[in-house]
Amino acid sequence: MATADDISAPPPPPVRLNAHAPLWRLVDALAAAGWGDLRDAPQSVRSYLLALARLADPRTAVVETTDAQAAERAGVSVRTVIRARRWLQHRGVVVMLRRGARQGLRGVPSLLRVTKRVLVALLPASRCAKDARARRRAARPGGAPGLRVPNLTRWQAFPSWRRNTAPPAAPPSAGARRRPAPVQARQRAAAAAASAHPPRAATIAAARAAVRSLSVAEGG
Repeated sequence: MATADDISAPPPPPVRLNAHAPLWRLVDALAAAGWGDLRDAPQSVRSYLLALARLADPRTAVVETTDAQAAERAGVSVRTVIRARRWLQHRGVVVMLRRGARQGLRGVPSLLRVTKRVLVALLPASRCAKDARARRRAARPGGAPGLRVPNLTRWQAFPSWRRNTAPPAAPPSAGARRRPAPVQARQRAAAAAASAHPPRAATIAAARAAVRSLSVAEGG
């Protein structure tokens, strides 16, 4: 009869993403999969999409921002952001819900929505293309030909910055004693020398008389 130790636990199933997942999670998964069809796009397109993923609402994928604000977040110029936005709009990744306008010295931000269903549809082909590139690299001289599934990576949640993730320090053993610091060692040596050679009574009386004469002189 097989025991629990003989039966190996099956690996956890891969995390399946759908349109109900947070927007930043979808964009992060697409970036981890090599971007798929967005790989051949200009770098500004991916930078702009990453900026929208951080600015938009995670559930509705709606973001209210101006091109200048998105350009600051993406680290590119405003004209580059406009070209990247039009590139994504033409392919249905970004939908313009309300176009921004300028009212005097103040501007009205645009209302955009990132289509999460389009990002989900890009994921399977992106992962397949990433696996094919990994297999081609493994087939090169000096590669790893035994790597069958190079894209088999398990998703792990990032640790919270509010929680101390470091392992607890091992408690000191009963027999081990902590070595004193150099300053403590010098202080202990000075105290031992002072206790070995205490000052004489005549020396203490002379010091008190000198201090008393100085105080009288200052008061007079």
